Amino acid sequence: MSPSAPPPATDLQVDFPFDYAAHVAGARRMGRLPEEAHGARVAVIGAGGSGLAAAYELLRAGCHPIVYEAEESAHGPGGRRLGGRMYSRRLLDEDSAVVELGCLRFPETARLLRQYAQTFEVRLEAFRDNYAAPTTPLTLLDVDGQQYAAREIEDLYGLHEGFREAHTRWQQALTRIGFFQIQRDLAARDLDAVRRRWRDVLTRFDLWSFYRFLRDPEAVGLSHDQARVLGTAGVGPAVWDSFFDLSTMEILRLLLCTEGSGLLYAPDGISRLAEGFWTHRTTDPQGRTCSVEGINKGSLRPAVRLLEVEPDAAHGVVVHSEDGHSERFAAAVFTPQLRLLETGVEVRSTSARTPVLGPRLWRAVRRLHYWQSAKTALVVDHPFWTETSMDGVTLTDRLPRAVYTMDYGPARGPRGRRGVLDLSFTWAQDAMKIAPSTLEERIALFVRDLADIHPEVADDLRAHARAGEAVTISWENERNFRGLSRWSCPGDYPYQRDLFAHFMKDFTGKPAVPGEPPNALYLAGDDTSWSPGWLNHALASGLNAAWGVLRQLGARPEPGNRGPGDVWNDPRYTPLATP
Repeated sequence: MSPSAPPPATDLQVDFPFDYAAHVAGARRMGRLPEEAHGARVAVIGAGGSGLAAAYELLRAGCHPIVYEAEESAHGPGGRRLGGRMYSRRLLDEDSAVVELGCLRFPETARLLRQYAQTFEVRLEAFRDNYAAPTTPLTLLDVDGQQYAAREIEDLYGLHEGFREAHTRWQQALTRIGFFQIQRDLAARDLDAVRRRWRDVLTRFDLWSFYRFLRDPEAVGLSHDQARVLGTAGVGPAVWDSFFDLSTMEILRLLLCTEGSGLLYAPDGISRLAEGFWTHRTTDPQGRTCSVEGINKGSLRPAVRLLEVEPDAAHGVVVHSEDGHSERFAAAVFTPQLRLLETGVEVRSTSARTPVLGPRLWRAVRRLHYWQSAKTALVVDHPFWTETSMDGVTLTDRLPRAVYTMDYGPARGPRGRRGVLDLSFTWAQDAMKIAPSTLEERIALFVRDLADIHPEVADDLRAHARAGEAVTISWENERNFRGLSRWSCPGDYPYQRDLFAHFMKDFTGKPAVPGEPPNALYLAGDDTSWSPGWLNHALASGLNAAWGVLRQLGARPEPGNRGPGDVWNDPRYTPLATP
């Protein structure tokens, strides 16, 4: 690759650049269990992406994963909902239209996710994201009451005074700090170079907020107005001025897997991926056909209320569920958002002298930062916005913030509907503005602003808002989530590292997190990943926990297929210590 060629995006996690997709590709399994450990029962708490990935790979390795889920659904197995934030809703069976309330999109670089999607025959297509020509007909930027129509972000250079300078300085700053070279090194699997350059970036910017990075002359050097407009226009998926408080490192991690990459979505709903993990028939190490659904006899277990954890990992974990049932397992993988360890699920050691989590890890759990997020979508009979200024994406500094139009193709029945208008997708303070508002109030507010931004389609918009069917969610109000995802602020790196390292226990001869007891409870999920909000990284966290469980049960890696814990002491992989 020539130095001037655009660098490819990559979804290797730069802090721990292990190739999870290659590790479980094809017939590869995560480890070889000793004969006496085959059939070991493992509790998996949470049927989201990380929990289902852990359960699926544990099953393939020879364990019997039993899955618990708190979210209820009349249509789900055992009256429980699969998927976590993989939350798709088809409001009528005859609709082709699908409302994505959680995972809306993911980068083409998400190899692990795409690999599972191919295995489970989940269809993926290009997503209509901002500035994604030719997939997206138009991106309309509405800022300070003025509209700017663009197909690619560079189209704004000649339309908005100062935007060319702001965006050019942003790109130059990324070049100066070595961002694009890190992308090239990751793509080339030059992990020594990755580690060297990432250490330099981490040492320099760990304590910087995204806003400081945009304003400081040693980084981008923008004026306040330039930073504000660049934040609204977007420098990557969902990177808004509402994210200015985040750590610069969090933003850079996000961009490493998206800058230069297209985005995808699942036309049949991302919940299909969750159903694939549950129903897909695979084989165990003896060649017997099995599925997570079959092992669980077709039903998810109910919500967990208490985990009794033995100090000796050999004695496992007793899981107490809300129906009064209790059962001992060889190990337990806990994947819900970790705030539930403080608010909804008690963890108790059977020994007064040995805690379930050490003080350092509890500190990391208690200091997590969650971001509010709200979405409101309108399902309509047809895409009335075609060939109008609304046909694509609207980015605005007004209440809706981000608006997406989706056409799911011919309806599945005569009364079915094919169009979805995401009236609003917001984060943080923007989500809090409408958190107390009813669905009807939210629709009225968003339609008011969008009718002003798109006057040519205003009458149609109002008519379809009256005739269509809407759905909304505020993730911070969901009892089992309390926010859409965890994001790191300046100074959070030590917590992030400790949460990621939990699966390692003391398998290298000493605890990966000082003071952490070597019990049979493993934390996983989006909170423990390096880059939250992306489903691919949540899946990888489930594989980390599965590796820990298998290692505890005596598994060894298959020849030529070392797992994430097997490379932990390799300096190219070991997460860096706090600068």
